[in-house]
Amino acid sequence: MKNIYIIGSGKIAFSISMAFKKSNINILGIYSRNKNTGEKLAKKTNSKFFKKIDIPKETDLIIICVPDDEIKNVANKIRNTAIIHTSGCSDIKLLKKCSNNYGVIWPIQTFLQNKKVNFKNVPICIEANNIMFYEKLKHLFSFISNKIIKVNFKQRKLIHLSAVFSCNFSNYLYSVSESLLSEEKLDFAILKSLIIETTNNAFKYKPEKNQTGPAKRKDFGTIKKHLDLLSLKQKKEYFDIYNLITNNIIKNHEN
Repeated sequence: MKNIYIIGSGKIAFSISMAFKKSNINILGIYSRNKNTGEKLAKKTNSKFFKKIDIPKETDLIIICVPDDEIKNVANKIRNTAIIHTSGCSDIKLLKKCSNNYGVIWPIQTFLQNKKVNFKNVPICIEANNIMFYEKLKHLFSFISNKIIKVNFKQRKLIHLSAVFSCNFSNYLYSVSESLLSEEKLDFAILKSLIIETTNNAFKYKPEKNQTGPAKRKDFGTIKKHLDLLSLKQKKEYFDIYNLITNNIIKNHEN
């Protein structure tokens, strides 16, 4: 597969496109409803920007990089070209009518707009409707990543769920911490060493065994002080989160 056509110009489209460019993989064209970001991405990858989904005959693979709810709508416009989407939690069967060769590639990574990602150490999950197509996808994406993982839909959904807990939820808790600190004009960076050590320990030891804090110790006096503080600040949503997680930690370490 030498000629790639990408649908979308958001964060994952940008990251994959730039990784392909770095590996000298040809991107024929970029289609995006967002003309501004689409034209910019096409320029960065020396490819053509398309104002509508118009697939060149020489296209070997279409990569759909759109929000999950839009995949089906896009797929309905594609026929007779090998195709994949990039969703962690959407069925491969959404592409069944597009081609005899269809699949999914999902990088286990968080992406920011216009920020290049070093894909070499990013695990890429691959699912395909047949073994020959899987091998072609594996060969293609091995140019940008050293970690290719063959998964089925059930496994991919579970990895995605775990990623939401470990990445999206933890980042939200970072934002809660930043919000609380900012009220007293304290810099969030004061927690940097703590966060890095916690993250490093998660991969050195079993996370459950690393648990520390007042909930693990059943230090109910400290827990009450924290809850009182959140009540005073009228942060009910933070109060509820603190209470829920605390109770789950206590329950998890009852023995």
